[in-house]
Amino acid sequence: MKFGLYVNPDKDRDLAIARNAAKLVSQLGGSCLIGSQYAQTQLAEAEHVEIGEYASCDLTLSMGGDGTFLSAVHLPGCEALPIAGINLGSVGFLPEIKPESVEDSIKKIFHGQYQIDERMMLSVACYDPEGNLLEQGDALNDAVISRGGKSRILMLDLQINREMVERIPGDGIIVSTPTGSTAYSLSASGPIVHPDLKLMLITPICPHTLHNRSYIAHADSAVAIRICEYPYHAVLAIDGRKEIDLASGCSIVIKQAQRSLKMLRLGEDRFYATLPQKIQARGKVN
Repeated sequence: MKFGLYVNPDKDRDLAIARNAAKLVSQLGGSCLIGSQYAQTQLAEAEHVEIGEYASCDLTLSMGGDGTFLSAVHLPGCEALPIAGINLGSVGFLPEIKPESVEDSIKKIFHGQYQIDERMMLSVACYDPEGNLLEQGDALNDAVISRGGKSRILMLDLQINREMVERIPGDGIIVSTPTGSTAYSLSASGPIVHPDLKLMLITPICPHTLHNRSYIAHADSAVAIRICEYPYHAVLAIDGRKEIDLASGCSIVIKQAQRSLKMLRLGEDRFYATLPQKIQARGKVN
């Protein structure tokens, strides 16, 4: 079994966890690989770690927090690979493995003692006012249309399945997956949804209206958002990574992606049991 390693050196500062994981995998008869684009890192010089392409691996192992996990999901060559995460962050909604249980977890993976959860993803495409494609990408968490740091209200027209829903003035709109319901959508008062469900959440950000509520759309829906007249550029962010500036008249179309994320789960599904402590952990100073 070949593990593709993706490590956040700010979280694993001396790479001790990554080196120990690679050593254990080697002892069990497997191998570890770091992508060629990371060949200059210390880990590329470590024992039991080779340099290559992630597409040749059997799974991806992320070491860091939720942001590191999200980045690993989008690594070239990792699109079809199952992914597991060692949580080195403060909250860790996505990475399941605790640092103290790395050895036991890797052994479980080798012995096939895991389940694969399929997490829904979004396909996000944006178009200019003439309908020409500008950019596209996939999101595990969300697509966010915002006012781009300006203090001007942003007007957005929301359509679901080609039917006009409403014009929403405010700071923007978040369209998220169930996985993303505990990310930015949560802070905008969106509902918490079990990540195994298949649906889309549409949550306004600080709407300048007398009501503030989310819409829940079927996973097969097409959500379209058009930027009304706006003197600046609005910003579309896909999973907080790719950011695209959009002018008035541009539109964003969001659907369920063809691919889903294969996420290794090593224990029981305890989403609701662990949810309160993870949310409470946000904002704590270590």
